[in-house]
Amino acid sequence: MASLKSPGLILKKTPYSDSSLILKVYTRESGLITLIAKGAKRPKSKFHGLLDFFTLDQFVYPAKSKTEIHTLIDAGLMRDFPRLKADPARQSLGHVFLELYLKYLPEPAQSHPHFAWLAERLERIDGAEANGFDPVLELCDFLLGLCTISGFSPQFSECAHCGRHDPGFRVRLDPDLGGPICATCAGAGHGTGISYPARLLRWLGRLQESGPMAGRLPRDEEALAEAFLLAFLGKHAGGARPMKSLDFYRQMLGAA
Repeated sequence: MASLKSPGLILKKTPYSDSSLILKVYTRESGLITLIAKGAKRPKSKFHGLLDFFTLDQFVYPAKSKTEIHTLIDAGLMRDFPRLKADPARQSLGHVFLELYLKYLPEPAQSHPHFAWLAERLERIDGAEANGFDPVLELCDFLLGLCTISGFSPQFSECAHCGRHDPGFRVRLDPDLGGPICATCAGAGHGTGISYPARLLRWLGRLQESGPMAGRLPRDEEALAEAFLLAFLGKHAGGARPMKSLDFYRQMLGAA
């Protein structure tokens, strides 16, 4: 039987029987797939020490399967992310990245840009210096990139209802319409969402254009941007999904 070889990142691991694992893996060549790693939990398994979160592995699996679950034939380590694994704050953010792919990308959803974005962002948070690591900034950047490569992006330059540029000093950000609502339109009952300061709108625009080089805002204002982007993704990717990883992420933010 023909087999495929592809780099991939494990999104979820589920024990199966006493010795095996069911894996959800985002691969470059096949997108999101389900693999069974038979005997992976045995001490002498050929998979021992390989099937970890935050490692880029080479997976070998059948090109075709009679079921949705492919049998993992072989695996090999390509790239490790040691600082991400060792730091709970980076781990918590990394698990949010993984769960976003698990919850919002349908299986198989093969896409080289999606694979590259996830691998690049994990590499970035692994390599970030401790004094320059801002998890909320990194999550906002990740969400904007994920929306863009998924085919929908918010805009921050004009009122999403009337098209007015420079929407004002305080605006609403409407996740349904995907952008700000000026004070005039909001006063007329258009749009939903809470009021945001204009500098947050400008920051989101810079972040969309230049990534984390946009700089930082106070944590509470970045958190407002994060909440809007999560709501926007949920609205435009088939509905919001509950995410357990966000609980751990927010615990780590509170402890920082």
